Amino acid sequence: MGSYTKPHWLARHQRMRALDGSWWRPERDVLAEAKRDAALLSIYEQEKAGLDLITDGEAQRAAYDRHFLTSLGGIDTTTPVLKAASSIEISSKRSALPEIEEYLSYSQLKPRVISEIKWTGSVTVDELHFAKLHTMRPVKVTVVGPLTLANQVSDHFYNDEETLLLELARALNLEMKALQAAGADLLQVDEPHFHARLTTARKYGKKALEVLVEGISVPVTTHVCYGYALVHQEKTKSPTYPEVLEILSECPTTAISLEYEQPKHDPALLRYCGQKHVVLGLLDLARKDVETPEHIARRISDALEIVPVERLHPSSDCGMWFLPRALAFGKIRSLVNGTEIIKASL
Repeated sequence: MGSYTKPHWLARHQRMRALDGSWWRPERDVLAEAKRDAALLSIYEQEKAGLDLITDGEAQRAAYDRHFLTSLGGIDTTTPVLKAASSIEISSKRSALPEIEEYLSYSQLKPRVISEIKWTGSVTVDELHFAKLHTMRPVKVTVVGPLTLANQVSDHFYNDEETLLLELARALNLEMKALQAAGADLLQVDEPHFHARLTTARKYGKKALEVLVEGISVPVTTHVCYGYALVHQEKTKSPTYPEVLEILSECPTTAISLEYEQPKHDPALLRYCGQKHVVLGLLDLARKDVETPEHIARRISDALEIVPVERLHPSSDCGMWFLPRALAFGKIRSLVNGTEIIKASL
């Protein structure tokens, strides 16, 4: 998994994309401590559930994508412009809940690119150090991808899509190199906009990922999904998703992390992943109940007809930050139990 439960005492969920810091509830003088406490809870519950690969739950971040804007020079976050939200930020069947409407309104405020983009220092190395200090298990760190981060800004400098993407990729590459040097065991690139902006992905996606992973020797997973279940309550199989996986199968990364359970994909989809390792999403995060271990085991068993066991890795569909803790823990525990059923049968 990537993000884990972010408690309501820590964050205002509806303000996940706010640029003014109003996402956080604790007062400034105790905020750092509160973030670390939430990360400790996340690590503890992942270990208790039995996950093999640990993150800090992204507890010390607000948005998975906008978090990285703070590491980049050339971007003005103080005077954002209003820009239509992308298809991945809006639901085909929008919720009537006021907090979801507030979430969507923040999504339309985009910081401006006003000069050359430069990496000014890591925003995630301290998070990695903290996680490694509190677990003996391998640690994964997630980094936003250039296509997805490009959607979070309004370009007033380059005025060229390819140039913007490649400059973001070069800056994020330095973030990944810093994480590699700090001991990350695996890096995950979150690129949902590979699916949401398929025309752009066709043109520049592979090139941008090549720049992003240059000089990176630790395993790299690319995560591509349909968008948060918090907003997208109903998902059907996308006719373009296979092409997205096919493009990613030709990119210089180790694995593809895909959303599989909520859209109810079948194993035939996995052929488009080529020879990549497959991180298989088996937790529907729109469901308010916990998948049974037996259901997860059946889904893994079916997937093994396509992907060999050494390249298949059970996971969640997407980020879990908005789920209640008991539900999130139940899901990752069931994921482990379902996997153990398969392991015992091999």
